[in-house]
Amino acid sequence: MRKIRPILYLRNGMNSLFARLVAGFLFIVLLLASLTVYAVSVSNRSVKQEVVKYNTSLLDNTRDSYEKHLNLIKQQMLLFFTSDEIMRLQQQPDNVDYPVIVREIARWTTVPYLYINNIVFYSKKDDLVLEKGTSTNAASMFNVFSASEEYPLAFWKAQFGAAEAIRILPAADMVNHIFRDSPQPLGELMPIIIEGVHNPDFYMIVLLDAAKMYEAFHQNVYKDFLIYDEHGKPIFGRAGDGEPFLTLEDLGATGANGSLIRDGKYYFANKGEGTGFTYVSRVPADRIAEQTRINLTLLAIILAAIAFSVLFSFLIAARIHNPLKKVIESIRQMNDEPPYRSTIKEFNIISGQIHGNRMLFRQLSFMNHLKAIRSHEPDAPKLEFAGKPFVFVLYHIQPHMGELRSSEVFQNWLYDLRMFIDSKLKPDFPDSLTFQIERDQMLSLVFTERRADVIAQLGQMKQAFDQDSEHGIVTMAVTSAHSASDHLTLAYEEAQELAGERLMTGETQLILERGSAPVALGFSPDQDKELEASLKAGNAAQLVALVQQHVAKWHRDVPTAASLVRFAESFAGKIRGAVTPFPLGPEETDALLGKTGERIGRCRTVKELGELLAEWTAKTAEAVREKKEEKHPITTQVVDYIHAHLADEIYLDVLAAKLKMSSGYLSSYFKAKTGMNIVDYINETRIAKAAGLLDDDRLKIREAAEAVGYRNITSFNRMFKKYMGLTPSEYRKRKDSN
Repeated sequence: MRKIRPILYLRNGMNSLFARLVAGFLFIVLLLASLTVYAVSVSNRSVKQEVVKYNTSLLDNTRDSYEKHLNLIKQQMLLFFTSDEIMRLQQQPDNVDYPVIVREIARWTTVPYLYINNIVFYSKKDDLVLEKGTSTNAASMFNVFSASEEYPLAFWKAQFGAAEAIRILPAADMVNHIFRDSPQPLGELMPIIIEGVHNPDFYMIVLLDAAKMYEAFHQNVYKDFLIYDEHGKPIFGRAGDGEPFLTLEDLGATGANGSLIRDGKYYFANKGEGTGFTYVSRVPADRIAEQTRINLTLLAIILAAIAFSVLFSFLIAARIHNPLKKVIESIRQMNDEPPYRSTIKEFNIISGQIHGNRMLFRQLSFMNHLKAIRSHEPDAPKLEFAGKPFVFVLYHIQPHMGELRSSEVFQNWLYDLRMFIDSKLKPDFPDSLTFQIERDQMLSLVFTERRADVIAQLGQMKQAFDQDSEHGIVTMAVTSAHSASDHLTLAYEEAQELAGERLMTGETQLILERGSAPVALGFSPDQDKELEASLKAGNAAQLVALVQQHVAKWHRDVPTAASLVRFAESFAGKIRGAVTPFPLGPEETDALLGKTGERIGRCRTVKELGELLAEWTAKTAEAVREKKEEKHPITTQVVDYIHAHLADEIYLDVLAAKLKMSSGYLSSYFKAKTGMNIVDYINETRIAKAAGLLDDDRLKIREAAEAVGYRNITSFNRMFKKYMGLTPSEYRKRKDSN
């Protein structure tokens, strides 16, 4: 055995793809080296044609690189342009979270191999521009942030409704003039305009870094290079000696090899099939002659050597082709057969990787099927298991507050969690599948009709989850048994509804059925008034006592986490409505409350949520109290009067007379102290109060209008639309749907 072991080791090494390729290439290199030594010893004459072919090949590579990259940009940007967030930006810009789009744009610009400098969305209707830095208007964008002499503001305004949906424009130098004394060059950028078919007043501009693309794609020691579009217009170019290129019409005289000589220069031209662009490179003819000195005998020898090399390459490729063909066939079949095994271990690695990717593709198709998402992939696998009963187990994971700071740690824990679930389910349910469907959710598909067995296994897993609670809290929701694959979406919805019954207990939960009717969490009208009055008065102690009294009820009859989250969001809205725009500004209120949604999501227990609400009220009351201590007696008297007479007619002259000053002086003084005039403050305060009243479904819209001083319902609707962006009816419907 000891004598055979080295032989087996050597044989196994020769079975690797690396060893076989090295052996074949060494033979080819040895053959070429011997023939080259013989050829060089025979002659030293020119073979200019080979160098011409070399430069043509370089241009072919440059053309292919540009064509593939531009096609990739079109595909990726079309997907981005048709995403849900961008479609909402086109149709309902008021309901779009602009920072989300700005962050997505910034993410695209950080991908190095795409060479994207910026992405701009331009809406003609709202004169709205979104780009990687901010949201702005067209004048600021194209006259300041990305200014160009070739592309002034008038040019971009004229691009709406063009005949072509996708247009690639010539590259131009762009400059940022945000600092007038020291403008910042952005570089030479190539704009691509993408416009939708159904909305001619909205388009996307993708600004590619033309210089970086040139450095990456044009791998030639001679830098002269030019791109013409299909109309003969230069798109991008570099000329080292400053001498102009031939026109596209003159380049039409190139021969079959795509080259011609003019004025001592070689011109190489090649046309791209995808864009219709013509790519041109220029090389001095005398330098080609100096660099190519091989005679015709050497050319014949090299051709013979190449022929032998090709022959041996075919022989080597034939040894590789058969296992590779098997791997390709396994890709096309898209079945559940085990991955193909070859005698070459590298092919085994590739085949295993492809098999894993295929399983991921099946999981993606399965999730699309779950969520009733229509797929346009022609090769999407069918997920049919008719007559095969199954149960869904949905795992909702709430990470520990510390885990939120490290996405990598959280993802590693989720991976370990999935492996643990598989290890527990697979022995009893071999066909079960577990995969992550959301950032904080995993789903197990268990093929069985014995729901009780699944619940028993989950009961054992619950003990392990309890011990791992320092990382996060796991909630398990188990659906009823379903009979066939056409119940997938129904079962998924049932699982999500069951997960919605999760409680804020800080413990692992196993949910098997829907709970009783939801507990009413909202404040009574009197408590709402008390909350508003205490906030405006800056009474922190009374506010904290009110919150603690309300939270104490939840400990006796614990509501679901979903209802608590809705209450907390509504509570934050009540705080904002009570203190903004006076005595606190929107920015001050945002600083006090922070990211409300994220902070609410971190609360794992009712106690933590109560502490958060108490913290908000205490900080807000303290800020209001400090604001009130600022000595502006006139402003305070005006505000108090307005709040006391919201339901009455309020006249500026009467208010000024009470304060013994002219109405003009009072208006100017109030605006200087608060940032808004009195009339706007009255209207905004009335509408904010009306919005709070409309949260009570028992109150009619007309009654809410009269309660804040509007006797004409038409005027009330118009003013409500102005400040809230919705009519009172639309506002109430949206609150109900939320």
